[in-house]
Amino acid sequence: MFTGIISGVGRIAQVAAMGETAAHGKRLHVQCPAGYLDDVGLGDSIAINGACMTVTSFETGGAAPQFTVD
Repeated sequence: MFTGIISGVGRIAQVAAMGETAAHGKRLHVQCPAGYLDDVGLGDSIAINGACMTVTSFETGGAAPQFTVD
């Protein structure tokens, strides 16, 4: 359940269409602060502007950790 506590601010790095029409939705690739994904797992929820999104992949290595939501 979303508690309203902001624990980090990310940047949308890429938006990809999931189909040919807007009804198919979008996939967001979000860069986040170092350490933000330390306790994140596949299938977890991350709120973006108050809407809970499901984490479908994430990368913790490198200078810019990122996650993907559908």
